[in-house]
Amino acid sequence: MKQHSFWSPSKWVVCSLLLWILRASLSQPTYTWTNRHTQERHVCRQCPPGTYVAQHCSRERQTACKPCPGQHYTQYWNYLERCLYCSVFCNRMEEEASACNGTHNRVCQCKAGFHAEQDFCIKHSPCPLGAGVVQLGNPHGDTKCVLCAPGTFSSSVSSTDSCQPHRNCSEQGLEVNVHGTRFHDTLCTACQLGKAGSEEGLENADCQEALIDFVPYEIKSRRRLLHLKQILSNEPRSARGARKNPEELQVELHNFLLQLKNANGRAYVVRKLQETLTRLNLHHIKAKINKHFERL
Repeated sequence: MKQHSFWSPSKWVVCSLLLWILRASLSQPTYTWTNRHTQERHVCRQCPPGTYVAQHCSRERQTACKPCPGQHYTQYWNYLERCLYCSVFCNRMEEEASACNGTHNRVCQCKAGFHAEQDFCIKHSPCPLGAGVVQLGNPHGDTKCVLCAPGTFSSSVSSTDSCQPHRNCSEQGLEVNVHGTRFHDTLCTACQLGKAGSEEGLENADCQEALIDFVPYEIKSRRRLLHLKQILSNEPRSARGARKNPEELQVELHNFLLQLKNANGRAYVVRKLQETLTRLNLHHIKAKINKHFERL
């Protein structure tokens, strides 16, 4: 006698579909609603995100849901009779990160270069001289800085620049003129050996460049650095410089001398430096210059 399987393929399909519908109906959130006219209590299905209750359920029908109109939203399963208004507006320091839509309110974030801090957009902090950026600031967090490791430097106050490796003079066939620190790069020179301290050396372009690079980093006193720059620039003393450390002032003086050189030429800067060092009685600096360039 031929046996027939009780579970045919078509029955499997119907059964699976019924189980899926049952599971879906069980997982859909519900709410209890009382009809004000009949006082009947009903367990109704909630409306999904992006919709609202247009009509509550009854004995004959399930909940009727409708999509939220423009500028309105519902973020979660709900039984609201109207959608929520997109009430978030970006201020002048913010930009729209996510537009208002049927399921979410508008989302704002601080503009580029700023980050949120206690409901305010604050400009990203720059890393000080001698420190570099390890993580750029973003709308949610400030710049992260780290002191430059040995062999690296940062000569700028910046919210974007990382520490850079010191220049290798020998690889370029040059001599070390000023050793690098975490505040500035190694400064190399092509000034010929034994010529810098002579009259011939002072007329040599490479030796003049070397002298301009060397002097700022041999002056360690904050007061002397400020005074030297003041005389060279013919500007009154500024109280702002007094708050800076000597390493910052050395870099500032060096940058100023480079600007002066670009505007007036190397020979002019060398002459002005010699005159000013004499005027300030910085004879020990002049002695260091002579000793240093005798070694080159």
